[in-house]
Amino acid sequence: MAYSGPVHRWDLFWADLDFPVGSEQGGERRPVLVVSNDGVNAFLPVITQVPLTKLEGKERKVYPFEVILPRGIVGTRWVSIAMPQQIRTIDKTRLIEKIGTLLDVDLQVEIENRLLEHLGIAFEVDDL
Repeated sequence: MAYSGPVHRWDLFWADLDFPVGSEQGGERRPVLVVSNDGVNAFLPVITQVPLTKLEGKERKVYPFEVILPRGIVGTRWVSIAMPQQIRTIDKTRLIEKIGTLLDVDLQVEIENRLLEHLGIAFEVDDL
């Protein structure tokens, strides 16, 4: 069943990202971080999100354009990797359940900077 409450920037949700193609992040239940602004989030049926993946238990390289989210920082029991290179706009009906909100301003700025880098926008966000 889809989540029907309000959606805000920096909220973390379980989302249904099936059916991926190629190297897209997917899965019936994947954690995602909302990065679209609250104007879009309030008035449109879509949000823009960055998917997360677990770091623990994987033989996986963490790339310099990814951001590590420490255990518990966003309501999860594991260390996660935010993947700005996988940014994607999805319909809100893909959101299943709210997990929490990323409140750490330093991590927010780091994610914003990696998004700008990925999109080729040549400036750094100093603060929110």
